[in-house]
Amino acid sequence: MRKRSTLTAGAGILALAASLLTVPARADDHAPEPEVVTGGLIGPLTVAAGDGGDIYVTQTFANTLSKVDGDGAVTNLHSLAGSPETAELVGVTYSDGATYHIESDFSGEAPTTYIVRTKDSERTVVSDDLWAHEIANNPDRSQRYGVTNARGTCLDQLTAFQETAGFPLVNYHGIVESHGYQLEVHDGTIYVADAAANAVLKVDESTGDISTVDVLPGKTITFTAGLEAAWEEQLGLDIPNCIVGKRFIAESVPTDVQVGWLGGLYVSTLGGGAGEVLPLSSVYWISPDAEHTFEVAGDLHGATGLDVTPDGTVIVAEMFGGRVSAIPHGHNEATTLFEADSPADVAVAGHTVYAVTGAFGEGALVKYGD
Repeated sequence: MRKRSTLTAGAGILALAASLLTVPARADDHAPEPEVVTGGLIGPLTVAAGDGGDIYVTQTFANTLSKVDGDGAVTNLHSLAGSPETAELVGVTYSDGATYHIESDFSGEAPTTYIVRTKDSERTVVSDDLWAHEIANNPDRSQRYGVTNARGTCLDQLTAFQETAGFPLVNYHGIVESHGYQLEVHDGTIYVADAAANAVLKVDESTGDISTVDVLPGKTITFTAGLEAAWEEQLGLDIPNCIVGKRFIAESVPTDVQVGWLGGLYVSTLGGGAGEVLPLSSVYWISPDAEHTFEVAGDLHGATGLDVTPDGTVIVAEMFGGRVSAIPHGHNEATTLFEADSPADVAVAGHTVYAVTGAFGEGALVKYGD
């Protein structure tokens, strides 16, 4: 996730639809290993299924959109100029013969983010600037995050620390920041999981107009000594010890969005930087009118991608949990489908689940099922 900083199962596993996949009968059974379709990918963060067995992958650390055919052959379709510090290509979906992905440019005075549609080799920008929408609206501006109950000397210490560290930590509201991360296309509408805006957005494909669907809630936890130690190691800074035991609200960080049951949206969240250390991720369902949002399942560890099977089973990539999991329709717990090295995203095609794995190392596309 590109955030301002890293800070910012049941008793028995239930089978997917019999026509789709067969999974172990119990959550503690050893799950079968997936088959490697192709390796050598560089930072594969998002994946989508196309037609005729083609799978589309963003090699995001190389800023490249690639196609993998049924034999595992990789064709690079488009690359952005510049380094990952100045540009990003991420998020891919496929609809009606076209791919859609997200391109960000950080090289100018102000960052920009657009959605690009490619069909018959013709590239078209189909959205207004997601960063401009964030600047104008800041959808999570009323949400409160960070340590919320520090008082006295502890408050003084934590306030001084955040000034030194250069990022908010104490009782702050949603700041102006955008990171369009993953997207879904449905009936002329493009849905976007904006991981920094902490919001699900929608784009009218015909006009490019952007609006906010919903803001996902943060996760309230008690700050632990283990979380303090992990952050200190990442940052190379000493966090005041008084933070341990304090109430902390982690930003939601939406990572993927898919249309599913009753036309509603399934959304995965990371749980901010704390969600890289603790299992704070959730899958939410947003009603089609966006009037109702409820948590489908929680206690996931780094949910960075999802897809939905025809029978309503939600398949989730838990990047920091090292597994791809399944949440059968009507249930609120995830169970292991298969284990993998840092799986970043999943895509369902027919009877097969595809996943991109090895996000920070030996990147690969794998498949599970028929």
